[in-house]
Amino acid sequence: MDFVRIGNFNSRMEAETIGHALDQYDIPYMVKLDDAGGMLVQMLPGASLWVPEDRVMEAKRLLSCVLPESNDPEP
Repeated sequence: MDFVRIGNFNSRMEAETIGHALDQYDIPYMVKLDDAGGMLVQMLPGASLWVPEDRVMEAKRLLSCVLPESNDPEP
C-alpha cells in the first residue's frame, strides 16, 4: 500500500491529533518526522501526515477544514 503526504504540521502532536480524526472512517494514516530517531527533535520541528493513495481524496475532503490549500503538498 502506497501512502501519500496530505499535509504538513508544526508538531507531531498536531499531526497525530488531525490523523485521529480519520480513525472513525477507518482511514489508516502515518505521521512522519525527520528527526533522526528523536535525536534532532528540537532542531527540526514539524511533521507530515500520510494516508493510503486510494483514500487521499476522501481524507482531504474530511479534513478540508484543517488542511488549507496552502498546506496541500500535492498538486
